[in-house]
Amino acid sequence: MAHAPRMAPPAPPTVPVIDYRRQGMVLQWDALVGRWTAYDMPPALVHGIALIRASQPNICLYARDGQLHLQVGAEQYALSDTSPRIRWSRGLATFGLRRRFTVESNTGGALLTHVVWNGQGDEFFSWLASRTADPAWRRNNGRRWSEGLTPADLRSS
Repeated sequence: MAHAPRMAPPAPPTVPVIDYRRQGMVLQWDALVGRWTAYDMPPALVHGIALIRASQPNICLYARDGQLHLQVGAEQYALSDTSPRIRWSRGLATFGLRRRFTVESNTGGALLTHVVWNGQGDEFFSWLASRTADPAWRRNNGRRWSEGLTPADLRSS
């Protein structure tokens, strides 16, 4: 009688992350639905960073199993060395008041487009686009963040 191969236990659906705006706040990110809750007793190590907004979809960049993952609301994207690409651009006819956050496939097609008005987390999107443009940054932080970092160390990476 053949035995079924042993399956690894499923990864936990929640990931401890830091809040981009609130320096000392650690959140429990639910990767299944793209929502968060605050920890009563936050863990010492975190695996990502999230932008929490009242009326817009929440956004989280976290690592699991050596790879970075970007989640916007319920939509998830695994970030390899160069794909998908993340773009941050100004709207032409809005005098710089409206910007566009885009997640693009290797072929240049938009997987996700999100319009952001100034003051709605634009510094996070700029930070995210500039960091993830570097394949070495994606690789190195995918490994480091998977292992877990203190919130202060994650902010500096």
